[in-house]
Amino acid sequence: MMGYYDGTAVQVKEPLQMNQKVIVIPIEDGMDLGESAAGGLHKYANPSLIEQEKDAWRKAAIKKNARE
Repeated sequence: MMGYYDGTAVQVKEPLQMNQKVIVIPIEDGMDLGESAAGGLHKYANPSLIEQEKDAWRKAAIKKNARE
């Protein structure tokens, strides 16, 4: 979902559902607005954790199901 800040509030182009959480990522430079959130956040990536992240979802699912 995309939107813009009108100087007072953030305006979105699609209606929001009740109790929907919205994360706003400010664009500070002239980057392409079509860029994904992951692509826009790559500068914050920690390369030493990338290998651990590849298996994170699978490990979390196994751990959750082991408790049930």
